[in-house]
Amino acid sequence: MNVPPAKFAPATKPARLIWIDAARGLALWAMFAFHVTWDLGHFRWIDPALLYSQGFHWIGRAIASSFLFLVGIGLVLSRRERGKLLRSRAFWRRWAIIVAAAGAISAVSFQLFPETPIFFGILHLIAAASLIAAPLVDAPVLLVLALAALAIAAPQFLAGPFFNAKVFWWTGLGTFEPPSNDYQPLFPWLGVVLLGVVAAKLSVFTRKTGDSASSSAKILSFFGRNSLFFYLVHQPVFYGAFALLALVLVSPWQERLFLGQCAQQCVREADQPDLCQKTCACVVSRAKAAGFWPRLAGNALTPDQQMQAHDAIVACFGDARLP
Repeated sequence: MNVPPAKFAPATKPARLIWIDAARGLALWAMFAFHVTWDLGHFRWIDPALLYSQGFHWIGRAIASSFLFLVGIGLVLSRRERGKLLRSRAFWRRWAIIVAAAGAISAVSFQLFPETPIFFGILHLIAAASLIAAPLVDAPVLLVLALAALAIAAPQFLAGPFFNAKVFWWTGLGTFEPPSNDYQPLFPWLGVVLLGVVAAKLSVFTRKTGDSASSSAKILSFFGRNSLFFYLVHQPVFYGAFALLALVLVSPWQERLFLGQCAQQCVREADQPDLCQKTCACVVSRAKAAGFWPRLAGNALTPDQQMQAHDAIVACFGDARLP
């Protein structure tokens, strides 16, 4: 008996579920706020210590969890609309786009942040978790729930030095967190995706076109429907804008930081705190008047500006010593 080869399901476009798109859009805006805050700290418009606080860390985890939970829900909804996911052209097309986007982000991050590159961030995780979760949308709810619990608990019970090798960093089972600007390993985050699968399997969602939705829900759903595009675009725009701003403006926080560091270095050499404070304030004033203050604060002086800064330091130190 000849068995016909498996065919891919056609890439049909299902009706949209307005609240799913709106929830994804809300999570996207929360991520915008998170990344703007990161940029503010990175460019020293706010205290960079905030970026390493426990509160900021948990806010980031909460935002990531919301995205991943919605990924799990989306897989179940796609299964209902398109049939077996691994036979769906739409599934593989979107998966390929996510993989390509993740690769592009890694390539750029290795150039911009060689010390903390993004080798397994949120998009890498979504791609890997989607492959694992896709066949599980047809599994019994209790099995998926048990696997979700195991994935979440894995770092607590399976972590060990063996996984500290770079080749295993993506697992999240090492004994330390690798340096990265966006590290979202498979464990425990796969568990959040599977919890989304469980939630969707236990619920019956009604499709809505959004005609009766509020205007705010429609706006959020627009961002939710195009979340991958906005994810890829928003941080280059934010980061680039702050980088350009840093060329012409220096934040008050960075000015205070510069004055403090300048005074500390001066005191180590001259041991005269009052004189050092006057000297550093004078240097900043002269740098502003000469137009090289942003580059001085950013430690990016040209050779000519370095000579100007040296002359300003000598002159200011001499003026500060005058009665």
